Amino acid sequence: MLYEEFLKGTGAVDSPASYDEYKRVELIYTESEHCTKQDAYRMANVVTIAEHEKQQKKARKKELAWVMENIIPAAAYIRGMSEKQDPFRRDLTYTTPVGNKFELVLIREINCGAIKQYEFRCNGKRIDTTSTGYGLLPGAEFQSYRADWHDKSLKELEDLFGYVV
Repeated sequence: MLYEEFLKGTGAVDSPASYDEYKRVELIYTESEHCTKQDAYRMANVVTIAEHEKQQKKARKKELAWVMENIIPAAAYIRGMSEKQDPFRRDLTYTTPVGNKFELVLIREINCGAIKQYEFRCNGKRIDTTSTGYGLLPGAEFQSYRADWHDKSLKELEDLFGYVV
């Protein structure tokens, strides 16, 4: 049995955990004379693509809720990660590991660019930031991001900013 056959037969997500399960099931399958591929697929304990998508959707919702509670630090983090990926990029976008694509879209420059106001978008949709006290986000508050934010986890960022989610 090939790994691709195993993924297709079980509907599993291609991941290290699935590969480990494949190795376990393959050993049983090759040792047993009466075990069919369908039997091997049934004995596999894997995360299916549908389950993985459900987990990702839940994680994206949780991440968006965190961003809404911590809008300015999140905007600074997104700006910093965007510049880390490409320092010459004009648009400030960052796609998180769970699949949310955050964008800071420049809406208005005042006084020859001394003051910039941004609109915050997630997955192409405008986020209503009025509940956070901002209509448009003032760029001056997140221009000076810290470079060591880039490699931090969500928990480490919460500890850094002192927010409890």
